[in-house]
Amino acid sequence: MKRIDVTEESYNEVTNTLATIAKPFHVRKGEYLQHAGVPATQVHWLASGVVRAGFFNREGVEITLRFYREGESATTLTDLINGESGQPAVQFLVAETPIHGFTLDWKAASALRAENEVMQSYHLNIAVAGLQSLAQRAYTNGETSAQERLAAFREEYPGLEARISQRAIASYLGITPQYMSRLRREAEAATGEPRQP
Repeated sequence: MKRIDVTEESYNEVTNTLATIAKPFHVRKGEYLQHAGVPATQVHWLASGVVRAGFFNREGVEITLRFYREGESATTLTDLINGESGQPAVQFLVAETPIHGFTLDWKAASALRAENEVMQSYHLNIAVAGLQSLAQRAYTNGETSAQERLAAFREEYPGLEARISQRAIASYLGITPQYMSRLRREAEAATGEPRQP
């Protein structure tokens, strides 16, 4: 609630409204919640686990854009909007850990939102928080070293490094897994602390 600046009352009202269309789902690590190239139609709310969002660039290289954790909706909003007209998703969503949560049909959720001012305000706050996160990520990627990007990752996603693969983190930082290993070794040597698994 603090992250998106909404009241407990708003959160509860939106949760109770969406519960009427929510369906439980479970996926294993490595399974896709959304495929690039297929129209996106579902919102995935995470009760537990970590999801990675990304896309493939023109050379076919996988680029990680962000991670979603417990209490968040793993959603690529532009893909959902484009999916309304049958356009394929650009981004993928993949489980970095086993996932438990709820799916909501995007069109049904949009219809509920159209009738509920509290939901409209709530989702506007989510959209603004997402834009702020994207802007911060752009600044971090464009103006910092790999060490500084790793520090920013650790600040934005505290504790996540121990839960997901080094390869996923390297993709997020825009470096190779080998360079990621080197950064972690250097950080360990500098602090005297053992490397996280």
